[in-house]
Amino acid sequence: MTPPAKPHLRIARAERVRSLNAAPGVNAPIALPRPKRRLSSLFQFGALLFADLTALTISALTAYAVWGFGEIGQPFVIYARLFPFLALFPFIFAAFGLYPGFGLGAPEIIRRLVSATSLTFVLLAGATFIVKLPPEYSRVTFGIAWFLSLAMLPLVRFFVLSGVRRFPWWGEPTVVIGNPSQIELTMDLLRDARSLGYRVVGVLCSDPAFRGGEIGGVPVLGGHELAPELATGGVGTAIVWGGARGGYTGRNGTLDRANQIGWLQRQFRHVVILRGDDGLPVEHVQVRNLGTVLGIEFSNELLRPENRFVKRTLDLILGTVFLAIAAPIIFVCGMIVKLVSRGPMFFAQEREGLNGQKIKMWKLRTMHMDAERRLSEHLAADPGLRAEWEAKLKLKHDPRVVRGIGTFLRRFSIDELPQLFCVLGGTMSLVGPRPLPDYHLGIFPREFCELRRTVRPGLTGMWQVTVRNAAGLEEHQRYDSYYVRNWSVWLDIYLLAKTGFAVLSAKGAF
Repeated sequence: MTPPAKPHLRIARAERVRSLNAAPGVNAPIALPRPKRRLSSLFQFGALLFADLTALTISALTAYAVWGFGEIGQPFVIYARLFPFLALFPFIFAAFGLYPGFGLGAPEIIRRLVSATSLTFVLLAGATFIVKLPPEYSRVTFGIAWFLSLAMLPLVRFFVLSGVRRFPWWGEPTVVIGNPSQIELTMDLLRDARSLGYRVVGVLCSDPAFRGGEIGGVPVLGGHELAPELATGGVGTAIVWGGARGGYTGRNGTLDRANQIGWLQRQFRHVVILRGDDGLPVEHVQVRNLGTVLGIEFSNELLRPENRFVKRTLDLILGTVFLAIAAPIIFVCGMIVKLVSRGPMFFAQEREGLNGQKIKMWKLRTMHMDAERRLSEHLAADPGLRAEWEAKLKLKHDPRVVRGIGTFLRRFSIDELPQLFCVLGGTMSLVGPRPLPDYHLGIFPREFCELRRTVRPGLTGMWQVTVRNAAGLEEHQRYDSYYVRNWSVWLDIYLLAKTGFAVLSAKGAF
């Protein structure tokens, strides 16, 4: 949080509302004149349409090259007659709320893309029958195109979005309303959730001392009374904190919390209410209408036997594929470890697993045989290292690690690959909270440790792929808790994909 600006740096209210299309990213412009706003919407739709059609075209051409031409030698003209049917996909995607899809998290976008794509392929199969196209095209080619599309659509879409989100026309112009600490927390959360598409153009702060300055890198435009002016200028979404007592001043005087949402709804197209209740699930929430009272139903998806079966099936299928690919890598790297460092190829350590049972977690050995002695000596000699260890239970430059091969294996998480045997054996899952040693678990609250015991530990986890080694124990607890309470197969797929990018970026060990 930055201190309030000096009085001579404060910007007049009218100028703040007129500061349009300044800079891309989170600090982008406040309002857009109506013609430009419509143009921005057109650009947004065009970018997503380009991404989706590109992914579908790549999938179709690859399927034809692999099977239609590569295996059975069919001419391309047979499949060219199907390409006009690609126009059906955008209509189905739009019906699923994917244009532009602002406000949706990455797992939900993947779920909708998979559902909409599968529905469209089923409709295409029926349409080709209804219009009586000659059944010359290969159904195997059709199936391969379907399968490839399920992977290519999210991949290409997120790749395109990573490029266009830096432009000022991308995103839903949004204002955050709250007190300084709430606003700062909101900005931190939005920076970690870029797929939502909220483009915060300013904040409205209840503390007059901050007006004219910045919070979380975003300008404080004024107080709540500016909401109608911003809405008129083109801001479409307000993110406001709810659940607290008290009120604030609107155009017609002080408003209590009972009238707050109604007043904001009259200004903005979308109003997002945030609550600070720790531990509440976010996904799988159902709204229940109890007459004049709002009911919110939470469900624990991992308590359902069918979901546990789906997760276990995913582990077996993907784990087998991954192990077939990883086996040569494990063998070669293990032999190098033995050549450069005295000791065994593998390292096993007891960790806590499902229901608190002890499991053996296997790794390629990356540390010296006298690792604990080296660690104790370095921590005793360097107070800075000791402080780093006590804050994160990790060291950026760990004296225990074998130089060269050990550092390389940990940087790209290759040392974790033997845990694929644990996944197939049923003691671990591909995705879940990472299994921790007892000394690590001992510093966490009892409730958090009990929550972790309800699921199998994972080869990769949400905390690892989100912040890697860059955060401390509080973030570790927050992300692991979120995963357990909000599990879905789409979240697992998203985290597996994100793991690949995190490993290739070599930002640190899991």
